[in-house]
Amino acid sequence: MANIIAFQEGDKIIAQGDKDTTAYLIKSGWLEVRRQRPDGSMITSVLQAGEIVGELGLAGLSSERTANVVALTDGEVEVIDRGTLIRLVNKPGGALAPLLAALFARLQNVLIDEKIDENDETFIAYAKLEGMNHHAKQALCNRPKLIGHLPWVFGAYRPPLTVTELFDDPKRIDVRLTGCSLRVNEKHIELAACAEGGLELRVVNYGDYCEINEEEIVHNSNNDAIVKLPVGKYTLKFGDRSDPFEFKLDVLI
Repeated sequence: MANIIAFQEGDKIIAQGDKDTTAYLIKSGWLEVRRQRPDGSMITSVLQAGEIVGELGLAGLSSERTANVVALTDGEVEVIDRGTLIRLVNKPGGALAPLLAALFARLQNVLIDEKIDENDETFIAYAKLEGMNHHAKQALCNRPKLIGHLPWVFGAYRPPLTVTELFDDPKRIDVRLTGCSLRVNEKHIELAACAEGGLELRVVNYGDYCEINEEEIVHNSNNDAIVKLPVGKYTLKFGDRSDPFEFKLDVLI
């Protein structure tokens, strides 16, 4: 049985300098990795569901923790110690797939820097996104988000169930939604550029309900629903009708 630990905003998950070999697979919430250089400067990165921290200790590549890891929101992690790793390796099927996916994501973050610098003078913000209820705020790490590339995808985080799925065409999810029902899909809603300006919102044909400014967007199992959003402010609700995600979307260009 998986060893799941809940954390709260502000909790320290890992302390730099400690000797430990445990890794943590993030199930929900956000963690910030803070590594202090010898010159006193600080390097920070932010991780979310499906990513891993403490992997250097788990792999025996470092005898001490190389960074502090602090919770930015409430959430949960799965504890992966060496005993757990051995059991996963020895299990049949895809028991190891979620851990491998998290390690692949960590390597991608290290080797391919796709982060957008919002302070760069060449940065273009197409829209601003802000969570309006608890679920939506948690999905954005409790802070507004500028959309600096298109298409932009909202989708449920689903860890791979088999090793084969690791090598399938990866689904890009810009806003990873956790704790939602199976009716919220891995590619649920997409924002894309619109030729005449503004954005185009697409509800995928297998998606659940969606409302824009309290008006429900009708779609079916055969066709996507496409709505044009000129420059302006919108309220976006989707997911479970009884407890939806709710975002404020400010289309800027």
